Amino acid sequence: MSGIHRRLTVVVVTVVVVSVGVLGGLASCSPVAGPIEPIRCSACTPEKLSQCPAVAPDCGQMLREPGCGCCMACALETGSSCGVHTAHCGLGLRCTAGPGEARPLHALIRGQGVCTQEPGTGETHPTLTHSLSVSLSPPPLSLSVSLSLSLSLSLSLSPRDAAEAQETIKAKVNSILKKLVQQGPCHIELHAALDGIASSQQALGDKFTTFYLPNCDKYGYYKAKQCESSLNDPPARCWCVSSWNGKRIPGSNDLPTDSQCNQELTH
Repeated sequence: MSGIHRRLTVVVVTVVVVSVGVLGGLASCSPVAGPIEPIRCSACTPEKLSQCPAVAPDCGQMLREPGCGCCMACALETGSSCGVHTAHCGLGLRCTAGPGEARPLHALIRGQGVCTQEPGTGETHPTLTHSLSVSLSPPPLSLSVSLSLSLSLSLSLSPRDAAEAQETIKAKVNSILKKLVQQGPCHIELHAALDGIASSQQALGDKFTTFYLPNCDKYGYYKAKQCESSLNDPPARCWCVSSWNGKRIPGSNDLPTDSQCNQELTH
């Protein structure tokens, strides 16, 4: 791999998670009152792309802007401040609230998170000169994941180095995908909701104050009690759901914010 390291100058890795089936189902069964329309981003036209600012030449990794952005942005490094509205953390990193943070979701929305190493990912590896597209069969919950990796090198690689690099990136991709697939339904909805919040706040500005983020347990399933969140006030209302799919229990009433669901319902 040393020959590849010498030739590699810029690595651009874009990971796009497309979950049409999941998001469609989540939108139709969300416990928040009223119909919820999925956020649809406008197409990235050549005109929009031509207006994108140049990325710093010393940027080690570029990722697409969060939300509905069309431009590439320099990925954040370990220890950088991050949140819902900031650039993405680099490959192998995740944005987390600081230790002991009393309101972790609030911190992430305010951009007060920190890019930290994803457990078990280790260092990223260089890859080959050509574009590589990897598509997987839909895993459970109709989640389809596609990865597009585009790399730019100052010198071309030998066929042997290119083949070796391709195997390396495939192994790294499979490791990342395995972690994505192993996430529970609540974690999947939470990630989609965070992306939706970024787009909604861009559209509504200061009027965007109330939203729903699923309350997940450590296994990625739903906690029995779910609540709306607010940037300015206590939660607007709460309700009980099935821990398996997050659907509101039919016929159940709203809960006071200081009350708990009677039991962990699993209908």
